[in-house]
Amino acid sequence: MPDASPFYASVPMQDLLAREMAALAPLLAGAYGNCGLLLRARQGACALPPHLLGKIVELEVDESGRLGGAARCAPWALPFASESFKVLVAQHALEQIADAGGCIAELARVLAPEGIALVLGFNPLGTWRPWLMQRARGLHLRSARAVKAQLVLEQIDTLQVRFPGLLWPRAHATSTPNPGSVPLARLGSSWLLIARKRRSTLTPIRLRNPGREAARAPQLAPGAHRNCA
Repeated sequence: MPDASPFYASVPMQDLLAREMAALAPLLAGAYGNCGLLLRARQGACALPPHLLGKIVELEVDESGRLGGAARCAPWALPFASESFKVLVAQHALEQIADAGGCIAELARVLAPEGIALVLGFNPLGTWRPWLMQRARGLHLRSARAVKAQLVLEQIDTLQVRFPGLLWPRAHATSTPNPGSVPLARLGSSWLLIARKRRSTLTPIRLRNPGREAARAPQLAPGAHRNCA
């Protein structure tokens, strides 16, 4: 895979990444827990908005499609214990990984029950597609619906899909709102998928108490255990 660092360092992409992070701010404001995981496309992207998490583990995809940063590993073999992270943020990382399904399975494994997953990706049918195809070859563009289907297989339910991106790549950074009406946002640069991992459906097996079961046996009359004169 060619080095995509110049692409992510470009003004339009930096503007988009900053806008997406701003969209995460209200979602992360109340997020709490010991650890969170940030998986992003390239090193040097925007920092996460303020949150209540104790620690953020940051990983980024390199030009070989592997992960670097806090750990060096394959996207489908994360070196973390299961259910380690309360919050997971993946910003334009899955489209840099050919085996997105394997990566999603690992992300689901390390996400704690009731944990929140926030996934950002390019809109494969959006207005940015020609610009993306010209400047960032090798991307594996996936729709929010496709990622949602993969998450369901891993017991992660999508709560909402939003469209926080921009309609057109901008040559100059700006903080002005996205032009156009809300319906047009679905045709813009990117989508944000908000999901939650289900609680475990396993329940402990209740051990049988022979004495209690005998007391509840239907063949015994109410006064069977009483001493009669």
